[in-house]
Amino acid sequence: MAEGRASRTFKIPTDGVQPKGDAGQPGLSTVVLVAGLLCLTSSAFLSLWWQRQLALALEVRPPVLLLDLSAAARGADPAQMTAILRDYTQAAEGLAARGVLVLDRHAVLAAPPALTVLETEVPHVPE
Repeated sequence: MAEGRASRTFKIPTDGVQPKGDAGQPGLSTVVLVAGLLCLTSSAFLSLWWQRQLALALEVRPPVLLLDLSAAARGADPAQMTAILRDYTQAAEGLAARGVLVLDRHAVLAAPPALTVLETEVPHVPE
């Protein structure tokens, strides 16, 4: 009788089906998927926030470039001066349309050299 009771208590399944873990817990792939979606959402939000901050900063402090009209006038033929001045004005207006503040080099007391637009960077009438 003791043998019968022991075999009933500790019965091993013989049909080859192994007992599974908790069916209510999410699998590793679900956890990775949720974590990936959270990372994607947070990075998209952060990107939009940085774009907005940059746009606000550029509204308050637009990029600045300096045009040196006297450098273009040096050594130029007087007949070409009108065309050169027109080209510089068109270049300045094009930059201003893109949100750049354009100043004459001689109206600025001091500026880093990297802000100056050189004569070679402005398209003008060839000599």
